[in-house]
Amino acid sequence: MEVIACVQETDGEYKIFPMGRGEAHRRNVKHLVVRILGFNREGMLLVQKRSLIKKSHPGMYTDSASGHVLYEENFSFETILKSAERELWEEMGVKGVLKPYLELKLDEEDLELNYVFLALIKGELRFNDEVIAEESGFKTVEQLKLMLEKEKFVAFAKALWEKFLNDYPTAEAVKRLAEKMETASPTDIQK
Repeated sequence: MEVIACVQETDGEYKIFPMGRGEAHRRNVKHLVVRILGFNREGMLLVQKRSLIKKSHPGMYTDSASGHVLYEENFSFETILKSAERELWEEMGVKGVLKPYLELKLDEEDLELNYVFLALIKGELRFNDEVIAEESGFKTVEQLKLMLEKEKFVAFAKALWEKFLNDYPTAEAVKRLAEKMETASPTDIQK
């Protein structure tokens, strides 16, 4: 059984506690999720189309990778970072240089508190069965903008991509971001 990091909020303070994934979903308990917006040195953006076998949002486009944060006894930012690395590897078969982008954004629909990471992708993509491989992969900035207008996206992921494209509206801006992330020290990346 997968035990995920659930969240109880009291007066702006968050308490992390463990609960089985299925039980958390059945009981509508807020839980932590990581989402990754990936790109490469060429300024291309990594978009995933969810498999038709997924329980939630089947066949819809989404971020590059996402998933639950697994609970650990000594919970820390490292726990969240490890979950982001794991999801990127499991779903897309790649590693990346990760940098926090947005912290604790609530997805009201799914009761998820999201930590959003940017990822400079390294390596060849190898999709798992949770991904429609033929329709997932790297897209140009222009292609993604058009997809956001015409294709069905998970609503929360669509809002994330729109914010990203507002912050980095061109391939050149994405290339500069990739260069900055590639040359940053590990302590800079975690800020």
